[in-house]
Amino acid sequence: MKKNNLLDIAAFSPDLLQSPSAWLGHLPFAAWVNHEVSPKIFVELGTHYGHSYFSFCQSVVEKGIVTKCYAVDTWQGDEHAGQYNDEIFSGVNAYNEEHYAEFSQLLRMTFDDAVSYFADESIELLHIDGLHTYDAVHHDFETWLPKLAPGAVVIFHDTNVREKNFGVWKLWEELQARYPNNLEFVHSHGLGVLQLNNAQDNKKLEWLQPNSPEKQRLIHYFAALGSRQLERYDLNELRQQFALLNQAMAE
Repeated sequence: MKKNNLLDIAAFSPDLLQSPSAWLGHLPFAAWVNHEVSPKIFVELGTHYGHSYFSFCQSVVEKGIVTKCYAVDTWQGDEHAGQYNDEIFSGVNAYNEEHYAEFSQLLRMTFDDAVSYFADESIELLHIDGLHTYDAVHHDFETWLPKLAPGAVVIFHDTNVREKNFGVWKLWEELQARYPNNLEFVHSHGLGVLQLNNAQDNKKLEWLQPNSPEKQRLIHYFAALGSRQLERYDLNELRQQFALLNQAMAE
């Protein structure tokens, strides 16, 4: 584990913090793990407003990582995220073009359609955050598994949600037994992180090892950093409401 990276991430401030998102509490970890893995190719399945994706992209710029980033989404919604119009995609696309076009590409298509655009064993970091039923997330993982490089790291959001037909928690329990090098954050709806078993020695992440003394410290550390981002968002919302109230009173 890169100690300086762990200290530096305490100062990480996401540039995009505008819309309510269940991912806000994990944004510092996104930036940190991206630097830890330093993937040549990063893929996110399910992007919505782009909070998680653009935190990964921001870390590429701030840490000088040589990474190609790809966000895959139809930007039409689903039964869990709800349905939405083209305004969300237009906003995400404009933000991407302004800040990250040199290394980031949005693939507006289904996950199944996008898989053929990547070579086998090419993706070193994968974030799965699409439809959260058990069948859907299981299908996504197994479909993209051949595209993962040896020792790739995979991230699953919503491992701690057990309502509305969410089934990520069930798949996560199965994968924990299958891939013993893993870690789970329970805050902000839960986030599961695992490394494939076929990592080369120089690619093995010690903090994911079953008996790692760092694991519990990381869980508490990033829960605290995540709380700061949630507080930042709430404070920004209050400031905007206060500004609107002052304007209304002045009028």
